[in-house]
Amino acid sequence: MKYEIAKGVSLTTIPTTKFKNSKILINFTFPAQHENYAKLALLAELLENCSAKYNSELLVSRQLSRMYGASFGVTVLRYGNQHTLQVSITFPSDKYLPAKSQLTSEVLNFLQEMIEDPFVDGQQFDQAYFRIHQSNMINYLDSIQDNKGFFSTLQLQQLYYANDPDHGNFLMGTPQEMSHIDSKSLFNFYHQVLFQAKISILIGGDLDEKLVADGFQHFQSFSDRIPQVYELKVKPRPVDDVQRAAKDIEGSQSVLSIAYELPIYFGDDEYFPAVIFNQLFGGSSRSLLFTNVREKHSLAYDIHSSYNSLVGMDTVQAGIDYANEDQVTEMVADQLTQLIDGQYSDELLDGVKQALVNQHRSEVDHLGSLIEKQYIQQIMGFSLSDSQWEDKVEAVTRKQISEVAKRMSLRAIFQLNSRGH
Repeated sequence: MKYEIAKGVSLTTIPTTKFKNSKILINFTFPAQHENYAKLALLAELLENCSAKYNSELLVSRQLSRMYGASFGVTVLRYGNQHTLQVSITFPSDKYLPAKSQLTSEVLNFLQEMIEDPFVDGQQFDQAYFRIHQSNMINYLDSIQDNKGFFSTLQLQQLYYANDPDHGNFLMGTPQEMSHIDSKSLFNFYHQVLFQAKISILIGGDLDEKLVADGFQHFQSFSDRIPQVYELKVKPRPVDDVQRAAKDIEGSQSVLSIAYELPIYFGDDEYFPAVIFNQLFGGSSRSLLFTNVREKHSLAYDIHSSYNSLVGMDTVQAGIDYANEDQVTEMVADQLTQLIDGQYSDELLDGVKQALVNQHRSEVDHLGSLIEKQYIQQIMGFSLSDSQWEDKVEAVTRKQISEVAKRMSLRAIFQLNSRGH
């Protein structure tokens, strides 16, 4: 059921008695703008760890323990063109607790405290607290280059979105951007988020819907607002040539990252053929890339592909020996040609379809997955029942997969090269 807490503030309930826990997600959303990335990431860190009442991580942890081990978190996400501050809490449903327990009300009070009453000193975040977490975030951002796979993904993303920092830049900003934030300006930004962002609340579990809806009415900041309207799907700007870059590193393993534009989006007619194409290409352990490049020819320690249907992109990443780079690049192109030509077995296609159906069915066993799926469908305006979803998967044909493969357009290659130094 859907409730309007205020203009621009919605609440969607997903009633289910399948789980002993309940989960609340609060999404503060606005258009993705790279100038805000570091600020929102640091704000998430500050809101997660302290408030005026619980002014240390220990006090927050103790309160969560009192609430029967509730799990609380604040993070940043990007759904296509949408930048999101997501507050989440998971807690036991009242019916499984001792008589007269009112944990749901206690959880709502805790959320209001953490969101609306942060640890501040006048018109800025407490300076000592601010500096500690700013330093932590800078250290984290500096450490990313030590994670070869993740670092390569971020470099590939920048190449793919040449001259488009809103989509090319890392969601949490850079160490330099993080270091330039001051406590007062972040506090002002916090107020913008609180009073201007679109707010979408989702609740899953066995809960008293009216109690929850009434509880959110008491959040003082959840007042009327007029959110910006924008297209959620990302359409990359055209480029004249394939964007290429390389970086030399020490170590024994190189990472090859390749990005293709695949202009098929969640909800499009070709969406399901695109999902199955990616599973056949490199998205599963049955895939052509995994079977032929890694297993048959032993040219990669690991290789996989990923399809992002909100930005129309398919990427390949392989951990390889530098000496094999040209051969692997050639073989990736060969597997794509095989999919265009339909050179794969019926057994493989059927197996991939069945694996997708099984994975989809298993999602109902996880409350978080259930809520996340509901949210994606909500923001994209595209919804299918479970049986419709399975029918769409089963109906995908070889010809449709071939047509999807033909639409793959090579756009960026990043090489993290280790020559064994």
